[in-house]
Amino acid sequence: MRNPGTIRFFLFLLSGYLAVPAAAETVLERVALSFSGPDCAAQYPAIEAVLTGISGVTRVESSGVPDHTLVDLLHGSVAPEELLATARGALSEGLRCEVDIMKSCISAGPSPPRQ
Repeated sequence: MRNPGTIRFFLFLLSGYLAVPAAAETVLERVALSFSGPDCAAQYPAIEAVLTGISGVTRVESSGVPDHTLVDLLHGSVAPEELLATARGALSEGLRCEVDIMKSCISAGPSPPRQ
């Protein structure tokens, strides 16, 4: 014979599990910064350091794609223009290095919600 108290307890646990919103999932966004100029490669460590320090940035990688820095961040936490301004501000004075936001498949918008 089943215990009614045990059944109610498991139903209570199940209802709590189902009540957790699916939208609580963290959505990441990727911004790709492109670099051009002969002096850029030496600047990657400094740029990575300042970008990593920005609140909302979860990952910065300059070694995966040549002449690019990929920045993963929490969706809506940082504007791409803010990342660009920070990267440009980290460049040493007088260097030949240009930084821009790359518009391509690498910098695609946020992932669609899972269904």
